[in-house]
Amino acid sequence: MPDQAASGYAFGVRVTELRLSAVLLLIAACLLVGAPGAQAQIDRRCFTNDAGTRCYYLHVPPGVAAGKPLMVYLHGCDDPLTHPRPSGFSLTRVADEMGFVLAYPLQDQAANRQRCWNWDKAENQQRDQGEPSIIAGITTALIEEFQLDRARVYLGGYSAGGATVTNLGATYPDLYAAIAPMAGAPYRTKLDGQAIIDAMGPRARPMPTFFLQTLFDQISNIVIGRTNLAQWLAADNLADPGSAPALPTSTQVLVLGPGLPIPLTVEHYASPRGCELAQFTTPLLAEHALGAGLLQQDHGIEIQRNLMRFLLAHRMPPPAQTC
Repeated sequence: MPDQAASGYAFGVRVTELRLSAVLLLIAACLLVGAPGAQAQIDRRCFTNDAGTRCYYLHVPPGVAAGKPLMVYLHGCDDPLTHPRPSGFSLTRVADEMGFVLAYPLQDQAANRQRCWNWDKAENQQRDQGEPSIIAGITTALIEEFQLDRARVYLGGYSAGGATVTNLGATYPDLYAAIAPMAGAPYRTKLDGQAIIDAMGPRARPMPTFFLQTLFDQISNIVIGRTNLAQWLAADNLADPGSAPALPTSTQVLVLGPGLPIPLTVEHYASPRGCELAQFTTPLLAEHALGAGLLQQDHGIEIQRNLMRFLLAHRMPPPAQTC
C-alpha cells in the first residue's frame, strides 16, 4: 500500500523504527549487500488504450513461447526496478526455471510522482477503466501475440502493486486464474467479501490467492494483510459456499536456507473441493522494504519459487467453480 494512503487507512497501525531490533537491521544489511543479481534479457515495450499509456518490461524464457503461462508483476512505490532499467530481478530466473513469460508494467511518473499505482482512486477499482484496463490490456495483448495459455494467466504485486492486484482480481476474474496481492489492501478497503462479488458480477468465482505480509511492515501492516485474506476467503464462500476454510488447514515454519534468508511461517488454506485456495506467508524479522527485496532479488528466490508454485498449480476453472 502506498505511503500517501497508509495514514488514512482505517487499519493502518504504524510500527515505529524503535520496534525494529538490532537483529532486523543486521539482517537488512546482509540482504542488501553483496547479493548476486540475476542477469536476463528484458525488452522494454509500451501499451496504449483510451485510459493512457504504460510501458512494461518483458522476459520470454528460452524455447517456444506458444502455450506457456503468463505472469504479470506490479511493482510498489518508487521501486528501484522501475528506473532506469531493471537489474537483478530474479523472478526472471524463476521464469526460465518454470517456463513462464514474465511482464513487468511500469507506472508513469506523470500519473503518480512516487510511481505508485493509483489503486485507491475510484476509476482504478472498476473494470474497463483507468489503470486496470491498461494492465488487463497488456495482459491480453501478450496472450494474443505469443499464443500463451489463457487458462494459466497470473497477476502478482507488492505494496501499491499488491493493492492494484486486488482491484484486478475483483474486476477481471475471467482473465487471471490466480493472484498474489502481497502487502496490499482489501478491495475498496472494505471488510466484507460482498464488495468483491459485486465487482465480479456474473463472472464471480472463488479466486486462488497468495498473500505475503512481513511481520514488522510499517506501511501495510499485518492487520491489513489479515483483513485482505479474510475478505478474499469470504468472497470465495459467497461465490461457492463452503469452498474456503476460515482457518488454516495446515501451517509450516520454514527455516534459513539458500534463497531463504529469514524464517517464514506459511499457512495453507485447502479447499474441500480439491485445491489450495489461499496461502499466507509471513517473513519474520522483516519490514516493508525487506519484503519487496525478498520478492525481487536472488536472496529471496526460494520465496519467489513458492509464489510461482502456488500460482502455477491453478488453471482457470469453469464459471462459479473453485478448482
